[in-house]
Formats: sequence, structure tokens, C-alpha cells
Amino acid sequence: MQSSVFCTVLSSKRLIQGIACIFSLYDNTDDFKLYILCVDEKCYDFMKKISFDKVILVNINEINREDFEKLKNTRKLNQYCWTLKPGFIKYVMNSNHDIERVTYIDSDLFFLHNPNIIFENQPDVSVLLSDGKIFLPMYSKEFIHDIQDKTGNYNSGFISFKNDVNAFKCVEWWDKMCIESCTATPEDNKFGDQKYLDDMPQIFSNIGEITTPGVNIGHWNYPRYRFTIAGDNILVNNYELICYHFSGFRIVSKYDIRQIHEQDRINQLFIYDVYKKILRDIIDEVEKIDPDFKEYMITNEINSN
Repeated sequence: MQSSVFCTVLSSKRLIQGIACIFSLYDNTDDFKLYILCVDEKCYDFMKKISFDKVILVNINEINREDFEKLKNTRKLNQYCWTLKPGFIKYVMNSNHDIERVTYIDSDLFFLHNPNIIFENQPDVSVLLSDGKIFLPMYSKEFIHDIQDKTGNYNSGFISFKNDVNAFKCVEWWDKMCIESCTATPEDNKFGDQKYLDDMPQIFSNIGEITTPGVNIGHWNYPRYRFTIAGDNILVNNYELICYHFSGFRIVSKYDIRQIHEQDRINQLFIYDVYKKILRDIIDEVEKIDPDFKEYMITNEINSN
């Protein structure tokens, strides 16, 4: 069977972050394949101009699903992209039955080490979930408990499905649930595509949490970890940081890149400055390819784009 592949959903609003994610995969994996579902035509047309030999672009129209088309005009962009996640995972699984594992990654993930160790450590688990437990000591335990209860115990930015019957049933169920409801705010025990992950271990067998350290750390839990530098490596609690989830970064302009989830925090991670520099460098290259492409700049509804 073919080794594991990655997939992501990408809009023009996240194109810069998506390219950064691609570069990080090239830098840290010897061999990979990434399927990208381009949500809008401008994203698809621009990505076609870049020759990524390990990337397979899929236009949203190629999915050929009426329910996706109907929801496009009724859900905000962030909700719509969340809705597409499980359906696209299912599409990739169906596209090649020789694929051993399909791993969904949010386009604002950034890899610093080879992620294959994650799958090597747990090769037999049907669905691998990322820890989403909140650790923010600046807030009260009651507040954290309330937010956790509303948003779920797992983060859907990195979720991996083994190409087996159990995993396929799970992703089919997730797809159905996201079509029914994919709210941007917690309500009725639902939140986006993410809260459904809490139900997966209860409904399906062989669902496990990722045990490899340093995976999908983000703004919701990074204070739990001690970040250090050892040579060229970034460590978290003395383990290699495999991937960081730069959720919440919005590009207003090349020199105005904001983290909307941490506006009240004084001390931010040193890797944020590194990431912003990478994004600015990519913007420079994008401007060379197409000076008129500015769709990645977010000037309104910054929280829902």
C-alpha cells in the first residue's frame, strides 16, 4: 500500500499560511503527498501557477456534491471550510484505496520535524485525535472548564484516519454531522467540526489520542510547555516540536500580521516572530508571481475569515 498522505482545505484567505505549511513539509519529510481542496477559483488558479511536485490540487467543483454547493452561500467562510473537512478526507480515501492513511492538517499548521513518527508510534489505531485540552493559567478554572465543555477535548487541526472500515465509517458519520450543523459559536453541544470529535471514541472502536509529544500545540495550550532551542531544534519539554498550529493568525498587510486569539497576552512565543518572517517572505514571492493577488489580506470580519 501507498504510505500515508496529507490533505487540507485552502481558501484565498489562508493561501500564504498554506504555502508556509507546504514548505515546512518539504523541509522535514523526504517523501509526502498533499491533497489540497481549493475552496475558491482564485485560490485554485494561483496555486496552479506554483509547481509543487508533491501537491495535488482539487477544485471544489471536482468534488461534485450538491450539499457542498448549497451550503456555500449559507455559511460563513470559516464555517464552510470546516464543513468541507470530513467530506474531503472521504474524497481522498476513495480516490486511491492503496493509501494507507489520510491525515487532515489545517493550512496554518507548520512542521519542524518529520511527522511520520506519529504514525509509526501508533500504526494500528484507526483514528488518531489531537489533544485539545486548554491550559491557560491566566484564566480561572471555572472559565477554562466552561470553554472546554463548549469547544471539545480534541483539536480538529490534525486528525488522522487509517484507511480501514472503522475509520471510514467514522469519517462518513463526521461528514454527515458537519453537513447538518457546523456552527461558528458553541450551541446545542456543537461547535464547528470540532465538538463532534468528543463523540468519536464513544461511537466507534479503535479511536485513540496521539501519544507522540510535540504535535499540534497551539494558542490554547502552549503555556503548558517549556520551549527551548537546542542547536537547530525547537524543543517542548525536551521533546522535538513536530508541528505548531498557528491558529488565529490574520494577515491584514505584509507588516500587520495579527494573532486574534492572544490580543490580551503580553508575552508571546518567540516562534511567532519566526513564523511572521516566513509569511512575509512568502508574500514577497507571491507578489512576484502575481502583484495583483491580494485576497489573503483580511480587512473586515477578521474573526470569521
